[in-house]
Amino acid sequence: MPEPTDFGYGNFRFLWGDHICAIFDDHAQQMEIMSSFIAAGLQGGQRCLWVSPRESAEALRVALSEIGADLATLEASGQLLIISEVEFYLQDGIFEPERTLDLLRTLLQDNQREGYATMRVASDVSWLREGRPDPELWESFEARLTREVAGLPLVMVCQYARRQVSGSLLVAALRTHPAVILGDTFRQNPFYLDSLLGMLGPQEVV
Repeated sequence: MPEPTDFGYGNFRFLWGDHICAIFDDHAQQMEIMSSFIAAGLQGGQRCLWVSPRESAEALRVALSEIGADLATLEASGQLLIISEVEFYLQDGIFEPERTLDLLRTLLQDNQREGYATMRVASDVSWLREGRPDPELWESFEARLTREVAGLPLVMVCQYARRQVSGSLLVAALRTHPAVILGDTFRQNPFYLDSLLGMLGPQEVV
């Protein structure tokens, strides 16, 4: 049975292949927890991918710099990848789930080719506050991600700001992630509906 891995914050522990929903009350709480998550991965020699709007990306850089991270070296080497939500999720302003999954597949293949055994992915989905995409489309995408990353040498944390996204999107998030971070608590998600996955055909990331 696989051993839990240190998340990097408090007593949080995860398994590779976990798809985690993190719901934060404010930006400071988000940065405190998630910068620790990324820092722990960097210190462990893991590749770390951060996906977010510019404001969140700059906050991460500041947080990592304050704990002594050599950002220039980490980003130049490719151990730390910071990309925009537009590059990861959107094409001409439209959310295309298959395009995002293709990009994730490519990143995983690059990860293996470049000698990284594991990867931490942290995605700030605050761009959803602009009213896109349709909640049902987003829910099906998140459910598919849970299925696809299970058993792979990565962990993915989707970060939701409680006051920035709609209630329907928060419900979609809770229904599709087996584990959840609520503020400073990490637990198995009691609202997760694994029956959603049974409606999806088998998919493979790599």
